[in-house]
Amino acid sequence: MLIGVCGFGSTGSSAVSDYLKEFSENCVFDKLEFHLAYLPDGLADLEHHLMHPHTRILDSIYGIGRFRKLMAQSRYLSRKTGVPLSRIVELADEFIDSLVQVSWLGKPYGEVGFWNRLVGQRIWYHKLRPFLESRLHRTFEGWPMVRLPLSIAPTNFHEAARKFTRSLLKEMGADFSKNIVLDQPFDGNNPMVCFPFFDDPVAIVVDRDPRDNYVFAKTKLLEMQNNRFMPTGNVRDFVKYYRLLRDGQPCQHPHERVLRLRFEEMVYDYDAATRKIRDFLHLPDNPAPKSIFDPALSMANTQVFRRFPQFAEDVSFIERELPEYLFDFSRFPEPDLSGEMFFGKSPKNK
Repeated sequence: MLIGVCGFGSTGSSAVSDYLKEFSENCVFDKLEFHLAYLPDGLADLEHHLMHPHTRILDSIYGIGRFRKLMAQSRYLSRKTGVPLSRIVELADEFIDSLVQVSWLGKPYGEVGFWNRLVGQRIWYHKLRPFLESRLHRTFEGWPMVRLPLSIAPTNFHEAARKFTRSLLKEMGADFSKNIVLDQPFDGNNPMVCFPFFDDPVAIVVDRDPRDNYVFAKTKLLEMQNNRFMPTGNVRDFVKYYRLLRDGQPCQHPHERVLRLRFEEMVYDYDAATRKIRDFLHLPDNPAPKSIFDPALSMANTQVFRRFPQFAEDVSFIERELPEYLFDFSRFPEPDLSGEMFFGKSPKNK
């Protein structure tokens, strides 16, 4: 089983990854966000271009070209996994080669360098080459021409994509005798769209009270210069952002392979929340509870909005505009809010 732990950006998904790391049945990769499936020009975009083409050849040429470029620039993935970039590119090339149905040498499409555009295309391709071919009665191949790939609705797309991700995980050291746990392999609002690219996928989507999401970004994440993935300049923009990511999105509908959790559940209702996780993943009782995910530590990341009275007016606005997303803290004893806030993995996750 491949378990994707995902959220909406600073919504507490690391709590679930930390908890799953307490089980010997799981092989957890929590040092990187494994987001190549839904990145622009990643697997989902490639699927769109090849499986639902709108042009004769340009969907294929551009979709494949952009995917190859994304893989060639995957230094983050290489650095975080230890897999050489050359090996990542090699696996990507094998994947693409298995999809291409026909290819030929032709004029490159899209942006090309100045020298290629001036000499290669204007002079050689359009003037000198036609002149020589007509005089010598032969064709000239090679520069500035490139090999153009065509792949339209390949029947093996999803099988090949799963082989690609499986091979990449193997290079990362995945132990396939265990559950593979990845951080953010699916996007929180629509995890199901990336399921066809992985073997036996399930998703745990973690969300967080919008008041804490906002104030945490305005304080802790601001200190880390890591709050620019959401609008925090004014509260009205944040409310629009928060609602757009959730209202009517596929993650809101029940799905047998998706478990929705609140970060606050993991902290305040630990036994019930962790039981949901074990039941969903068919895991045994936890042999080492709270050895990595300790709700007592994570409590410092809840009710953050109470710590900063300067944001009281913004918090009141969020409460009026997003009432259905608020967590009912009144059901639980008031916590000690003197603990130190932290971002990402638990301090116990060394």
